[in-house]
Amino acid sequence: MKNTNKLIVTLSVNANDDVSTVAFTVANAAMGKGMDVGIFLTSDGVELSKDGGCEYTHVQPFKKLNELIGAFSANGGTLWACAPCFNHRGLNVEETVEGTTVVGAGPMLDWIADGAQTLSF
Repeated sequence: MKNTNKLIVTLSVNANDDVSTVAFTVANAAMGKGMDVGIFLTSDGVELSKDGGCEYTHVQPFKKLNELIGAFSANGGTLWACAPCFNHRGLNVEETVEGTTVVGAGPMLDWIADGAQTLSF
């Protein structure tokens, strides 16, 4: 296994769960430490990829969820939404957060095969 500076965060909950805020906080912190971070949204987590879908979510004392997601994308984070989960929920690719890629597990698994560490929320 290769030694990489990559981290995969898998997230399976939507904005109704404070875990989504914690996951994006950790992902942003890892990027602040110089890591390449990919978040794979799965199950209900794909709802976080909907543009404007987290506008009112704010878990104190963290930053607002939409700000965390925006910072993640703006700072070069990789955001994947599970295609089968996305399609199952009838979401529209044209209405996703900037930088979202709707894909299968392949790109995430490529990172893992190259030695990325993983965290699951």
